[in-house]
Amino acid sequence: MKKGKRKKTLTGCKQTSTSKIMLFSMILTAMSASIVYAADTNVADEPKVSHTITVTATRTMEDIIKTPSAVSVVTDKDIETRRVDTVTDALQMLPGVYKSQKANGGLQIRGFDSTDILVLLNGVPMNNTFNNGVDWEAIPVHSIERIELVRGPSSSLYGGRGVAGVINIQTKQQQPKQSVKDIHWHGQIGYGSHGTLNNELGFDAQVSNRITVGMSGEQRKTDGYPGFFITGRAANIRPSTVTVTPDNPVPQTKDGSYLLGSRGDKSFNNKNLSAYVTMKLRDRESLTYSYLYTKNRYAYENPMSTITVNGAPIFSGNVKINNQKYVALRTSRYLGYDGLKEYHAHNLQYKNDKNKLQVTFNILDRKKDGFSSPSNPNTPNYSGPGDDSFYPGKTINFDAQKVWDRMGKHSVVAGINWKKESFEQKRRELTNWRNHSSFDSTTYPGGLYEINKGATNNLALFVQDTYRPNFNWAIYTGLRIDRFKKFDGQHVTYDTNNNRYDTINHGEGSYTEWSPKLAIEHYVTDSLNVYASYGHSFNPPPLSQVYRYSDVVRANPNLNPERSDTFEVGMKKEWGTKTALNLSAFYVKTKDKVKYVTHYDNNGDVDYKMYENVDQETRRGIELELRHQLSSKWSVFGNYTWQMGRIKHKDLPNTNASGYEEINYDIPKHIFHAGLEYTNGKWNALWDAQYVSRRQSVDDITGQYGSSDSYFISNVAMNYKFSKEATLQLGIQNVFNRIFYDDEATAGRTYSASMKFKF
Repeated sequence: MKKGKRKKTLTGCKQTSTSKIMLFSMILTAMSASIVYAADTNVADEPKVSHTITVTATRTMEDIIKTPSAVSVVTDKDIETRRVDTVTDALQMLPGVYKSQKANGGLQIRGFDSTDILVLLNGVPMNNTFNNGVDWEAIPVHSIERIELVRGPSSSLYGGRGVAGVINIQTKQQQPKQSVKDIHWHGQIGYGSHGTLNNELGFDAQVSNRITVGMSGEQRKTDGYPGFFITGRAANIRPSTVTVTPDNPVPQTKDGSYLLGSRGDKSFNNKNLSAYVTMKLRDRESLTYSYLYTKNRYAYENPMSTITVNGAPIFSGNVKINNQKYVALRTSRYLGYDGLKEYHAHNLQYKNDKNKLQVTFNILDRKKDGFSSPSNPNTPNYSGPGDDSFYPGKTINFDAQKVWDRMGKHSVVAGINWKKESFEQKRRELTNWRNHSSFDSTTYPGGLYEINKGATNNLALFVQDTYRPNFNWAIYTGLRIDRFKKFDGQHVTYDTNNNRYDTINHGEGSYTEWSPKLAIEHYVTDSLNVYASYGHSFNPPPLSQVYRYSDVVRANPNLNPERSDTFEVGMKKEWGTKTALNLSAFYVKTKDKVKYVTHYDNNGDVDYKMYENVDQETRRGIELELRHQLSSKWSVFGNYTWQMGRIKHKDLPNTNASGYEEINYDIPKHIFHAGLEYTNGKWNALWDAQYVSRRQSVDDITGQYGSSDSYFISNVAMNYKFSKEATLQLGIQNVFNRIFYDDEATAGRTYSASMKFKF
């Protein structure tokens, strides 16, 4: 299928040309600098073992090999070497991780998506309050210093959402040094396939021997590619049906549907601004304020139809398939959504390393988060009325912890956490569905016709004790108690007859969650560790499921969290400083799984719909990882994950919930990652590959839009260091141009080039 011609604005052409000119200029500048750098070209960096310290697994500094958890670390060097553009890109080659390959694809860890993964950015919880998900584009990737991924239950230390694990992201922050004043600049300008721009500029400065400051701005923008396609089923022609005859037969998919076109290119424009100030109070004592601003706009552009009549593409009407059948086209299906997000994160952190005390207070304010859609469009370039659904939210979080080391054979970490989350969904009518501020006040004041809102408070205490009876054993016991309260639930609608807003107040709900953990480690040798652990975890229901009320949808303040119990065994082995082997096996049993249930009245008609705790699920898996340094120049890695899930559905009378068991095909059964890296002087090159098995039943059709095919893809990244200040980076993703579907169409082979600098 040929892609429709894209119309580019003059401004877009200028931006693209300017970026290419700037990139070319930086390459020339760096080439001239390489003459000065020539003296260093024969000095190869010594091979280094990846960082072996984790602070996430136990909330204290520990060697990864001496923690009873499956832990992976991604450093800023890894991000640079792999030509990483997003956080999900940085994580996708780790054990147990599956990243969807469609545009803005999400992430799974051990088969759980982001709603069951707690994500922290410098201590700020990044899961949103509306649906518990994570907006990965809100995190500035080029400012990252380190990412720690702890797989497995983490609620005993971190509370809700830590079912699959915790992703702890730390950004670069220069620490004050005695009697030093300096400033360091860093940046990148990049260009890639589909008109992708990837630029960054920032600095870190020490303004006195007690204060350092830093600021960084990033932009990632792309024209996108057609990924979301539109299909339809044929219907019987009736005497009253008015049809049109297409110029050519309508393309048909393997399952008998008809391919009608696509929404066009999924474009987005993401901007980040981050800043920090660190003040040294006394020796090993500091106070840091950091700020993050994110604005993201996404939309579908240049819709395409596979059907033409008299040489012109059509987007509406009834298209004749044959004398008995037709397929209906609806323009609204071609236009999709126009989304807008705006985040502000404030974070204040006090650290006293001498007394091992840390206190954090932060606010994540999602001022804008939502999308708009057209109302009864009649052309593919429709800019008329539409509907706007925005659901901003706010998270206020306070966390304090204290560590007591060397208390005989015990080490203890304990703390308190308080968190408040809220959301407020507003639905409005717009005069122009592409303009989120064009409120239509014809019928409703300010276009506002519906509000849904609610909040939760959570107070928690946690403690974990590490007992080492001798040098060969360690026993970890932990407990966290969370007290949740759900309140302020409201549904507001406008009464056009009486010109007023009517409010329905929902009830309150509360629950207490106890999250214990027990782990035993045995250090067989200094380089071999085996462990077994049990942990309880839970996922609080999203506020949209608790307090959303619309049409036949009912709020459910009594909705409970999904509760999971995880059992895990593992082994960690090192051979010298060059080889590391990790093996883990896990079993997770989840009860009270939330399901969207439709209730029927005595006549069999829909009475109401509600989110309820209904089903159960079990998951199990094995993760194997091997890393080896072949020489001072060559290194390899590989990891394999086998996993599966099974859902047990419960039967509920007079509902759509029936009792049966099924395999959870959303979870890929096999995941394999591998890579080979070469470093020599100014050169660094990396080849990596991944295989992911199908995410659908063996009876489902593959190789078409809507399928979740298995795939094997390879990527190449190359870095050439012209000088100490400048590095040229080239990347090819999906080198062999594998064509497959991940529910939507994927991008195929893509290219990218960038120049990084620092001075």
